Amino acid sequence: MDVFRQSTIRFRMIFSLAAFSVLYGLVVLWYVPTQPALPFNCLVSNDDQFERPGAEIRYVADEDRWKGNIPEVGDHIIELGGRRIHSFVDFVRVQREWRNLTVGSEGTIEFGLDPSEEKYAGNLSVVEYPDKSRYVKCWLLRSGDERPLETWVPLIPQPISGISMVLFWFVLQMFVVVIGGVAYWNRPFDQPVRTFFALASVTTFAFLGGSHWWVIASSPFLISVFAISGCFLPAVLLNFFVVYPFPARFYRRHRGACLVAMYGIPLVVSAVLTTLIAMTWFLTADWGTGPFAESLEAVFRNVVRELMPFLRRAAQVAVLFAVVCFAGCVGLLVQSVRSTRNALEANQVRSILGAALFSLIPVAYTVYLWFFHPVEFALGWARLPMFLASVAFMFAYAVGIAKYKLLLVDQMVSRGVWYYSLSLALVLMFCALIAIGAVTALHQDLAIFGRTIPLVLVLMISVLVLTWTRDALQRNLDRHFFSEKYQFDKALKRMNSVVTGVLEPEQVSASLLDSCRDVLHVGEAALYLRKSERSVFRMLIASGRSNFPVQVVLEEEVFSALEMNRVWQRTPHASSPLQELIRRLGAEAIHGLEIQGALAGILVLGAKPTHKSYSAEDVAFVTAMARVASIALHCATVQKDVSRLNQDLKLKIEKISDQERQLSALQKELGAMSTSTTPVTEAKTFHRAGIVGTGEAMSTLLDTVRKVAASDSSVLIRGESGTGKELLARSLHENSLRSSGPLVSVHCAALSPTLLESELFGHVKGAFTDAREDKQGRFQLADGGTLFLDEIGDISLEVQVKLLRVLQERAFEPVGGTKSVSVDVRVVAATHRDIEQLIEDGKFREDLFYRLNVISLEVPPLRHRREDLYELSRHFLKRAAEKASKQVVGFDDSVRKVLERYDWPGNIRELQNVIERAVVLAEDRFVHVEDLPEELSQSAPRSRSVQLPKSLGSVTVPHSSVARRTAGDSEAEASQLREALDQCQGNKAEAARMLGMPRSTFFSKLKKYKIV
Repeated sequence: MDVFRQSTIRFRMIFSLAAFSVLYGLVVLWYVPTQPALPFNCLVSNDDQFERPGAEIRYVADEDRWKGNIPEVGDHIIELGGRRIHSFVDFVRVQREWRNLTVGSEGTIEFGLDPSEEKYAGNLSVVEYPDKSRYVKCWLLRSGDERPLETWVPLIPQPISGISMVLFWFVLQMFVVVIGGVAYWNRPFDQPVRTFFALASVTTFAFLGGSHWWVIASSPFLISVFAISGCFLPAVLLNFFVVYPFPARFYRRHRGACLVAMYGIPLVVSAVLTTLIAMTWFLTADWGTGPFAESLEAVFRNVVRELMPFLRRAAQVAVLFAVVCFAGCVGLLVQSVRSTRNALEANQVRSILGAALFSLIPVAYTVYLWFFHPVEFALGWARLPMFLASVAFMFAYAVGIAKYKLLLVDQMVSRGVWYYSLSLALVLMFCALIAIGAVTALHQDLAIFGRTIPLVLVLMISVLVLTWTRDALQRNLDRHFFSEKYQFDKALKRMNSVVTGVLEPEQVSASLLDSCRDVLHVGEAALYLRKSERSVFRMLIASGRSNFPVQVVLEEEVFSALEMNRVWQRTPHASSPLQELIRRLGAEAIHGLEIQGALAGILVLGAKPTHKSYSAEDVAFVTAMARVASIALHCATVQKDVSRLNQDLKLKIEKISDQERQLSALQKELGAMSTSTTPVTEAKTFHRAGIVGTGEAMSTLLDTVRKVAASDSSVLIRGESGTGKELLARSLHENSLRSSGPLVSVHCAALSPTLLESELFGHVKGAFTDAREDKQGRFQLADGGTLFLDEIGDISLEVQVKLLRVLQERAFEPVGGTKSVSVDVRVVAATHRDIEQLIEDGKFREDLFYRLNVISLEVPPLRHRREDLYELSRHFLKRAAEKASKQVVGFDDSVRKVLERYDWPGNIRELQNVIERAVVLAEDRFVHVEDLPEELSQSAPRSRSVQLPKSLGSVTVPHSSVARRTAGDSEAEASQLREALDQCQGNKAEAARMLGMPRSTFFSKLKKYKIV
């Protein structure tokens, strides 16, 4: 079990890594285009370049929009956008701040003005023209010139060519990740598949981060993820070729040492890089102002300058390790081609080796840049060569998957999936063609055809060719489908006759094996059933020229693998215990048979005459046949058990009859011995079941409950939502003769008709999908007690029919059952809807209404029982204070008036929520009007100080605010309105808020007094 648990953890970790790589790719593809760029760039400097302050410019683009002095390679940036620049980290940090850059009105200048020549621009660090183009001020220190030079640098978008190339690569890589994920999902114990899936995920991190590392360097998280993945990618690539197509001999003998050798250096280098990145970002943070902060920043700057060479050297070690690993990969591929005996595997390795040999050219060019042109290497000149190398490997993987069955994807992906995938690709090509045509038509000066008519003709021909390709593919798939469908129907009819006949297990097994051999053209097959021991399986029957052993003993890891995934095929390069079992049996595939949720048998299939692997359709057929056979075997076993149980049941029935006769005689003797004394019954206490209120309306209602509680007649409780209908039903139950029985509640509106029927009446095993065992319904659970049906007006007509029968006959049949179940239940229903109107609309049965409405109780809404309002409020206040652990003991005098004035459309439920909210917001021992929601407290008298913005000060609103002035105070009211507007600088919304009145009322009064 430990091995299985480790495999599960590893499975989840690798899929989490893949999901994170996709998310990381999307974030980078969003982050890079939205990051403003500069027409020059700086890099991590060498050791001898720290003698001068600032960050050295290592690249300047051809740009004619400079304002002021034009930067040159070798200049040092000492200030950029108003921020001091001491190192490369400061340079990228200030660019990160430009993502949310806002330019005020003082920074907007007109066309034709040069900020380097305008005096007022001396205090600005960023300016913006009316077309939204922006310039930032930059101070340079040129070699041989001690005086800083001022220049205004334009902010430009990221180059579209690099972004387009990376986006195209990401789309292709997603296909590789998905295919690797599908293969690993179906074969989690296959080590080469697992390593390939991890390789595809790590490649996504490394390529996307490395393509724009100088852009994502402004994000410590993104650059750290790239640094870690870039260090581990060569090791994962080397690990893949060590285990593919089969583990190398030295790896099998010294697996631990090999893993340490492959992953030790990346682990150390990535730890060093991430630590240095974190330290440099921490040390270059803004430490405030003042002499101490400046001294601290000066010390930290010196530390950062000392750390930068280590950061660069660590990156160089990572590149050198990558070169060594790539050379090792090529050598391993050459060795695999020589040693592989299987022709299919040899073709797979040759296709990948071809990609590796092709990649030697771009990789060699990248190494050349690293040695002789490190600046160009760091500025992304190696992006195109690495793109070509990566695409070459993608093409090799595609050829291996499509032609040489790499990863055995054809065993997991059906023809239908291939068809829909290709159809989706063709649709995307259609869209691309239409988009290209539209763009070309709009920009004819950029058209490669020169005129519109030739372009339309080319697009039409392209669409016709793509459509013909799709139709030809569909016809080919249809021919295969209809030829296989006949064999499949034949096999299903054979299995159907076996299941309906409930024959012996041997006959069921023989039919299963014959069906598999006929449809799949398999030479041999066998079926094993598990014995009493967990891991021992014994052959029940074999078909064909079988050389399978009579008994198979499964290891714990193999047993767990079959429980997790029922179908397993032979994988030539896999070395798991399950694959070793398949080879030892001489089989091509095995399938686990599940009976009652447990692994009970193994179906073993031999190889096809053509020695081809099983396709996804073959696997689906075997799975379907195995499920039918499992049911048939279970039925055959159950039939034997039922016959035996019938004999036992007859004997037990006879014993029960004897015991009943004995009990009857004993009851007669006890009746003769009992005295005639009548027991004294105590007055029964009335249970309110949590109902609060002593007003006339509730007293009358509870008096009615007291009268009808002892009856078994059905009760229909009517009333609005939130009035306490369920509590009233509970009171009915607790005061009835059924109080010792259960009270079962069902909210009918919360369940669909199908689920409601199953919930009310239960179901038997096999009544519908996932009905794996018998389930008692709510009627059976409420036997001897009370069943409360809430929102009875929302049930469907089908359920109403069955419910009517229960009320009439006190019996029902569970869903899927044929035996009637008798129950002794009192039904109490509740609804907030107009049942009579539902009857007129044909949505509720009239006969069911009369059955339910034997006794009708109307629960009054809260607005009709205001005499209970304060008692209810006190009750909820106590509960809320205990829940919030607060010492809130009462209400302010004005709160009670507010509560009584409100209509409470949500009834008691709304009152409970309002009181709970007020207790949470209360700041002392009493609830005040300010603690109530706005819709309650809006019209209540209050006196409070409203804090305005600093420019306006504060205003105290008197007890009688403007919103409640009388007609005789019209002049004072108008004066106060004008005063509020003046203090709020004409902001009407702020003035209304200051005066504590709704905006609509404030606007009406302005209109009334003609105040503009």
